[in-house]
Amino acid sequence: MYLLNGRRVFSMVDKNRQKSSTPWIVLIRSDQFYTTAMYMERALIKEFNVISLRVNATSLLDNIRAFSPKAIVELLDKTWRFKRATSFIEPDLILVVDPVRKAFDFSRINAPTAYYAIDNHTGFESHFKDARAQEYDYLFVAQKDWIPKYRERNCKNVYWLPTACDPEIHKRYDLQLVHDVCFIGNPWEGVQPTHIGYTRSQWTSRLKREFNVFVGRQYLHDMAKTYSRSKIVFNKSLHGDLNMRVFETLSCGRLLLTDRIGNGLEELFTDGKHLVIYDEWKDLVEKIRYYLENSDERENIALSGQKEAHQKHTYEHRVRFLVNTVL
Repeated sequence: MYLLNGRRVFSMVDKNRQKSSTPWIVLIRSDQFYTTAMYMERALIKEFNVISLRVNATSLLDNIRAFSPKAIVELLDKTWRFKRATSFIEPDLILVVDPVRKAFDFSRINAPTAYYAIDNHTGFESHFKDARAQEYDYLFVAQKDWIPKYRERNCKNVYWLPTACDPEIHKRYDLQLVHDVCFIGNPWEGVQPTHIGYTRSQWTSRLKREFNVFVGRQYLHDMAKTYSRSKIVFNKSLHGDLNMRVFETLSCGRLLLTDRIGNGLEELFTDGKHLVIYDEWKDLVEKIRYYLENSDERENIALSGQKEAHQKHTYEHRVRFLVNTVL
């Protein structure tokens, strides 16, 4: 572990993989344990040599501009010198993952750089400005509908890279079903209207009047256990985002009811086969009642969605695509 200006920065290196044929990846990410970057890190270290530099979450939100652009380079210089004693020479890729949104000066390091933009749907202009996305060699975007905006700003090498699931964490437990419907996440009380006119809080409050519904914030295995106790998982996007909940629910083998958003959703999954898509409130309620009454059909769709997620949409699939694209 390294300390830099009071911020914890970790080095995660697989000593058994110090071979020239295995790429070295420098990952710069938030130190929050439940972010997409955490799952990316878990997948990367299974197949590549990884040095993970974790930026304190508080500095990201409150004081990111105080983080010197030279600090990362200075730390990397020290890390390279330390690792050269164990046959480490140069990185093959530097990957920065949202919500880290400050570009660093990588000019002293001879390696391609990539940025993974995830939450640009919540405010594209500020996200683009803070991330300085156009300065990276490669740009990977989780929300497909926003890719043209990056290309219009002369970003180069822009690719769609949806979020995914981690089957070791997002798995189905053999637990008794106790909830008709569940929603795990932030209901955004009174703010963040969805793309069809209601806040998540309004949707979940209405559902509670109709069904036995669990609403709360949980993470990792606790989240997977709650999904496993639920017959149906409800998803409501924010501004039409293809969110992590889609992939995590499918991986847990429970029926997902999600809103029709575009954004690549139906390019990845088939309505009625892998998940169920609703269009408005009446449609949602009717489909919930139908699948509560038809448990065999509900189970078949849920297991089909789980199989599709595990075969095509894990974080290992994502990091392989990313690294192969760059290298």
